[in-house]
Amino acid sequence: GYNGNITVDSIGSGAGYERFCVTGETDIANASRAIKSSEVEACAAIGRTPLEFRVGTDALAVVVATSNDFASDITLEELAKAFTGEAKTWADLRAEWPAEAIKIYSPGADSGTFDYFVEEVLDDNDAALLGLEGAQFSEDDNVLVQGVAGDQYAIGYFGYAYYNENADVLKALAVNGVEPAQANVDNGTYPLARPLFIYSDAKIMQDKPQVAAFIAFYLSQLDDNIVDVGYFPAPTNAIYSSWGAWYAAVK
Repeated sequence: GYNGNITVDSIGSGAGYERFCVTGETDIANASRAIKSSEVEACAAIGRTPLEFRVGTDALAVVVATSNDFASDITLEELAKAFTGEAKTWADLRAEWPAEAIKIYSPGADSGTFDYFVEEVLDDNDAALLGLEGAQFSEDDNVLVQGVAGDQYAIGYFGYAYYNENADVLKALAVNGVEPAQANVDNGTYPLARPLFIYSDAKIMQDKPQVAAFIAFYLSQLDDNIVDVGYFPAPTNAIYSSWGAWYAAVK
């Protein structure tokens, strides 16, 4: 029933937090990582208290082209070597793999996906990846899909949804021997699974009832949509907590 203008921008999680917590431009921030303490402090400086709503789980997929006929799994240690330049060729990772240069594709530094990968795989060493000669970066996952799919010796990573949409041209590698699948995400064995959130603020939700209504609609539609778009459901207790946060904000 809201008749005003609504703007939706597709940017990285870090840039989204900046708009929510620094400039105060947005009412809702989507994020593929939890908010940092420094970002909470930035929000407080403009009178906002971030309210967290867990909405799902993403398994970050490590992908190669379907034309890649030699790799079906990779370890976190091998990923770190490839994405820091310690390994220049596939043979540097495993002797039985071809002595061909590894072509690196990665989300850009404003992406929550990038933040998550750097933290979990590269021990927070983002400089090594960002300075890697020949690496291709894009905030648009579709650009990464096209790049990896078109090169037998390329490797990249992004949210499982983008792999799922392009499984005809991409192959997801098992990580540490574990496939990115619902059962492995739920039981905690897949090493690159991450929570998905949206954030708002109680005062925003009270002052702008359309924002509170949208978040309620969002939460009520998760069961029907989260799997269809390629993500995994959040644990039930996390969804209950999200509803609890919503009710506390609007009461």
